[in-house]
Amino acid sequence: MRKFYAAALAALFSCLSIPAFAATDGQVRGTVTLDGAPTAGVALSLAGEGSTFTTKSDATGGYVFSQIPFGHYRLTSHLDGTSDRAFDLDVASDSVVSLDIPLSKLKTIVVTSVNGRAGASGTPVSGNVLGRQTLATLPTNTSLDRVVQTVPGIVRFSYDEPVAHGFHGLTYEIDGAPIPQATSSNFSEIIDPKNVDSIEILTGAFPAEYGGSREGAVVNILTNRANSLKVPYSGSFTAGFGNQGQSVASLDQAFKAGPLDVYFSANGQHTQRGLDAPTFTAQHDDSSQADQFLRMVSPFGKNATLAFDYSNQFAQFQIPINTDPNDQYDPQVSVPGTDDVQREYDRYANFNYTKVSNDGNGVFQLIPWYRSTRIAFDGDLANDVLATQPDPVTGLPVNLIGLRQDRQATYAGLRASVYRASDRHAWKVGVDLSRENLTAAETFACYDSNCDGSGAHLQPFYATSTNAAQAGSQIGIYAQDKWSPSRVVSVDYGVRYDHSTGYTGGDQISPRIGINVAPNAKDVVHFYYGRMYAAPALEDVRQACVVLAGCSTTPTYDLKPERDTYYEMGVSHTFSRGLTGYVNYFNRLATNVLDTTQLLNTPLFAVFNNARGRDEGVEVRLQGTSLSTGDSWFLSGTASNAQASGVSGSTFLFPPDAVSDTSWQPEDHDQTYELNGAYTHRFGADRAWFATLQSEYGSGFPVAFESGEGRLPTHLTFDLALGKQAGTGANKSLGFDLNVENLLNHQYVIKIANGFNTTQISNGRKILFRVTAPL
Repeated sequence: MRKFYAAALAALFSCLSIPAFAATDGQVRGTVTLDGAPTAGVALSLAGEGSTFTTKSDATGGYVFSQIPFGHYRLTSHLDGTSDRAFDLDVASDSVVSLDIPLSKLKTIVVTSVNGRAGASGTPVSGNVLGRQTLATLPTNTSLDRVVQTVPGIVRFSYDEPVAHGFHGLTYEIDGAPIPQATSSNFSEIIDPKNVDSIEILTGAFPAEYGGSREGAVVNILTNRANSLKVPYSGSFTAGFGNQGQSVASLDQAFKAGPLDVYFSANGQHTQRGLDAPTFTAQHDDSSQADQFLRMVSPFGKNATLAFDYSNQFAQFQIPINTDPNDQYDPQVSVPGTDDVQREYDRYANFNYTKVSNDGNGVFQLIPWYRSTRIAFDGDLANDVLATQPDPVTGLPVNLIGLRQDRQATYAGLRASVYRASDRHAWKVGVDLSRENLTAAETFACYDSNCDGSGAHLQPFYATSTNAAQAGSQIGIYAQDKWSPSRVVSVDYGVRYDHSTGYTGGDQISPRIGINVAPNAKDVVHFYYGRMYAAPALEDVRQACVVLAGCSTTPTYDLKPERDTYYEMGVSHTFSRGLTGYVNYFNRLATNVLDTTQLLNTPLFAVFNNARGRDEGVEVRLQGTSLSTGDSWFLSGTASNAQASGVSGSTFLFPPDAVSDTSWQPEDHDQTYELNGAYTHRFGADRAWFATLQSEYGSGFPVAFESGEGRLPTHLTFDLALGKQAGTGANKSLGFDLNVENLLNHQYVIKIANGFNTTQISNGRKILFRVTAPL
């Protein structure tokens, strides 16, 4: 196996003279003709998403725009003595938009819509882009998770966790670099949305370059786009306040230092309603978060750039409690004054070296990266052991177990890829290497010496500790090609090999293939098949089970990697220049589904495998923009059925009948119907003013995990945003926004404590007012 890895790496790095493609970029290319003849020297400009790219057609009439980040653009052409042409187009990651430009000596300006995402060589379904204008006007733009949940196939679960196509776990990438999934039970988000320029979300049709971890969806995040800094300095300061004790402040600065572009953001926020609480009126629920983000981009030799990202985050959350023994929704009762707190630390850095070829048909990319995370749960042990919940058999109150936990993980990795485009093919090969080291220390507190209610009570409590340390690695090697035999048909095929080590190891070869057929200029029919592999996290609670008397001896470690098979087929349609939509059918089958449950009656979450899992459904997306007013809207809908069966890993956590049960039951995060949409109206000078109304409907989650069809009530919420964008450049006018989440103050039950989840009630009306001053 080592020889295989060495040979693969040697083959990859022997191609360093051949350019490669960045994971978040596409390419726009074609031929310019004048009355049918190829024409050189035509000035071409590609503008959109705050960036402008320029080039000229060569001696053969050909042109190429390389490294174009995903988003919406307008391509314009100009040649003296001919008519100007303008084309509206959309670019997706790894797409090749082929656009020939016919010029005429007639003096007529023509604007044409070309949907690069809906063409045969694009990504018509399972891919959505949320640009900077959309993000700026959403009422829920203070939360990255809430933003991600606006696309089809993703539902909003407890603690705002996005669940994609029935399964936990999203793959995140920032500026083309991977972000490894951290340990479970963290509440803070991967990046502050105020640091985000635009987002591309893939819920299916995953190219071979993605894999190795849980892949319900892939979220590509761009922080600051190349070529977006047009002045020597720009900046802004934002401050805001709201109900529920909210206060926010952020500083954004961008400047040029010679050839170097520097972007810096610092953000801080506080609220008295941080987490979904077990009661309608939250108790002990303060949270505060602070983060800093730095990005630097500079030319680095001919046709090359070097970028550096650094992120530092700190967050702390009080754990909300219920003190009412008669509460109908939460059986867990804490004593007043219980003070459990979780603190989270996260640092991330990457270098991104990218080199473009002389002909512009590819880019070489090399990205070393590093991440460290620490999650410290500081339990109030003396009060935690006085908390109670009813025994499921006798109904008598049983004392809970207190927990203090400190988990630290460091990750280091390297990504490299090579891409090359020709007339019919766009191939890419790459490798992802990573290494993780985890240390964990846990202290458990019990009311009695046996930790099960049968022993003698000890004052103030009985404590015992465990420690764990483990290293693991992941290797992913892939090759893929986008073959376009004609403008009507495109085939995106590839293969990926994943290998992981840790407490357990595994590997898999995963073929993937997608076919797009464009029978006409407005429709694309899409088919996809793919296999996925996900390594389990480096977490082990076997010793904890022993010391808490839940296990008589140390159990065998039987956690396994998850293996998925995914199918989808759909059709997209362009109704007009400003209106597009798609419908997509998906089916995911999985073995050894990775999930989490509570360990005994502690707040500690433990990873386990469901023996089987499946999710089948249909997703729909419509979105439109008024070309005359700038108003925009979207509507997303998902109908699905996520189920699981049996237990195949961490079996010691479950009674024998649950392990052997082969019947299909609803997953705890299964929501049959999910709808969300938004409408944004723009008005005033330069359309700087906006008003957005957003809504979400959910049909309710199961009452219990894998135990019958009972459902919690449905919910329908509305959110509102009103504001004005701050001035830019010489315009120093103030900006402001008023965001109202859950406008009608409709609180609903998300989950009820059932051994897998704690009780969680949604937040009520949340009002935040912010003012932004350009600097």
